[in-house]
Amino acid sequence: MIAAGKRTVRLLGAYGPLLVACYLAGMLLHHVLIQFAGFVGAWVAELGVVLLPLAVLARLVALVAMLVILRDGLSNVGALPEPGKRPIRRFTDALLAGILPFVAFYAARGYLADDVTSYFHRRLEVRADIVFTSTVDGGDATEPPSPEVLGVSFTTIAIIVVAYCLRWLWGRYQDRLPGGFALAAVYLETLWIYLSVTVVSRQLESLAAWVDSRQAMVWLSDLRASLTGWLAPLGATWDTVVLVIGEAAKVTIAPLAWLAIVGVIYGRSVQLATPQITVPTRAAHLERRFKLLPAQVQSRLGDLWRDFASRFTPIWKAVLHMRTAGPAFIGAYVLAFTAVLFLEGALRVGIFRALGPHDINSFWLLADSMILLAIPLIIEPIRMALVASSYDELIGISAKAGSSDDDSTASESSRASSGTT
Repeated sequence: MIAAGKRTVRLLGAYGPLLVACYLAGMLLHHVLIQFAGFVGAWVAELGVVLLPLAVLARLVALVAMLVILRDGLSNVGALPEPGKRPIRRFTDALLAGILPFVAFYAARGYLADDVTSYFHRRLEVRADIVFTSTVDGGDATEPPSPEVLGVSFTTIAIIVVAYCLRWLWGRYQDRLPGGFALAAVYLETLWIYLSVTVVSRQLESLAAWVDSRQAMVWLSDLRASLTGWLAPLGATWDTVVLVIGEAAKVTIAPLAWLAIVGVIYGRSVQLATPQITVPTRAAHLERRFKLLPAQVQSRLGDLWRDFASRFTPIWKAVLHMRTAGPAFIGAYVLAFTAVLFLEGALRVGIFRALGPHDINSFWLLADSMILLAIPLIIEPIRMALVASSYDELIGISAKAGSSDDDSTASESSRASSGTT
């Protein structure tokens, strides 16, 4: 991990300005697209929601661009052969692979909810202007009814199904279509995954609220209170364990998620060997049963399964490479990632302390956006350089582990052949 730290410093020195430019462009485009979607949504609600995923796509494009820039400075990932495709095709493949983990992480961190909130604020502002103008002109300013397209509704399901089907058709006939259709496929993939994640998130929130309101949860709470009331150390132990587990999850999930996202994106832009795993007996049995089906049924089901599994296979490969690195490397990487988070908080406190107190109306309402934007412009390039350097070292560890396994297998084979002789 020391080598990864040194490489992070070198990457920042060589590509720091380009990383800042990519991140700033992504943030500005993200803001503009949310404002544009809100403006359109004030007139046609369904069209505004269809445009909203473009804001997330802008963030993902900036991330992939940053990783492409950093790839030239990585010793292990940079030395891997690239697939025999044009650069724009490799870039779109990386985007398609990174959409699912990025949107899932985006939603888990609450960024998706922030985008939806900003979208509705902009939509309400534009709608208020429309109502005011119509009222002054003596027209009818009533807002037309619009379905709930960010929840479970016929409109949402229809958009998801149509976007997925069009994306599937592109994947099936992409060799016969012009290269420009790949950009449309990236948008369709973002659209159906974005809406699906939004629907699932809302349903999970409703399920959690429903579970919390059940009488059984009240009984469990009363049972815990009665047990810990009689034995105070038990209550302290219970609270300590819950606190430790929660804090450990907060510290580890974000860095591991970023490492997986970077692994997925780099795994699609280079020819990366897949770590070998043992196929479970149950899976082998299902595969044998599958081969008993008619050939036409196997072909159709195989197409559907390959299309579905292609979104999770890069994630699984990245997890396998993380597994080969071992707990010592992962622990050191999490510690370094946490140090970057500490630096982010220290910068925020330091900037506010350096500026001192100011009036809210005359200063903070005007300057807070620029001040708060300076912090991620410093932190995000450092974070991306650290994650890319760590993944590069992880690939080196995986390659050494794979070569040692091959050497041990060869030696065992030679011993077996000599014993037979």
